[in-house]
Amino acid sequence: MTNRDTFIKKISQIALEATLLEVSTHPKPGLVTPFSNGSHKDMSYVTFMKSASYIAPYFSEFINIGIIYSENILDKLRPIGLIAEKDMFYATDGVNTHKGLIFLLGVICAGCGVLFRENKAINRISISKIVSEITEGIVERELNNYDEKKGMTNGQRIYKKYGLTGIRGEVEGGLKSIIDYALPTFEKYNKRLSINDTLVNTLLSLMTVVDDTTVVHRTSIEGLNFVKKHSKIALELGGMATKEGVDYIENLDRKFKERNISPGGCADLLAATYMIYKIEAIWRNEYADFTFINYQSQQEIY
Repeated sequence: MTNRDTFIKKISQIALEATLLEVSTHPKPGLVTPFSNGSHKDMSYVTFMKSASYIAPYFSEFINIGIIYSENILDKLRPIGLIAEKDMFYATDGVNTHKGLIFLLGVICAGCGVLFRENKAINRISISKIVSEITEGIVERELNNYDEKKGMTNGQRIYKKYGLTGIRGEVEGGLKSIIDYALPTFEKYNKRLSINDTLVNTLLSLMTVVDDTTVVHRTSIEGLNFVKKHSKIALELGGMATKEGVDYIENLDRKFKERNISPGGCADLLAATYMIYKIEAIWRNEYADFTFINYQSQQEIY
């Protein structure tokens, strides 16, 4: 197996691991977990498992795009992303489980491919920079411009009314919510909590700052403010590190369900956070050239 093959295999494995860990984390207010369907009536943990198994092969293709092409990478990713979405919908009988994640992790995978081709270090800073470069101008192109005959998409309507850029703004801005909030939170709690509890607290950190357009679409701008306010309180109580925090999170889950709140954008960013953390850790602690990786799995407690 060549260096390139090993690299593609490892990054795609981490992308799938991140996808599975996100949905396996519990409790997540309003979101699907192994023990709750969250605020959803049309999907469950099994739905996500089926979806993940069908989209997994495309991660390696996204990485390969970054390795092969030096220009118009986003345009090259789109056809593959659409095929991945088609397979997702086939697996879930038409339910959108991972559309946002396919886009987000797809861009990160391609970015890693670019960094590999250019023989550059792979870490949060280089990933942030390359993701921003790949998606440069996406907000203006896709949110500010629209076909009047076709009408506006949900994202375009929210952008026009509130100025919220959603996941497009996240990637074009270099994943700032991950770099500035989620990764520091993950590293803070990963030293003393299980991976599950660390991910719950990391999700809370994202929910305090991210303008999750999924929440706005399902509820309102007031719903988004509700998410930010109560996620901050839960984290200030210690989140999964304290009994008070756990009780607050469980109660928040009930409130989210009552209000039909599901912070799906934050869930996708949680998966991306873990992916970047794991890639950076392997690059830093093991073999930078990815010729051979002595992969030592973490203890995972759920």
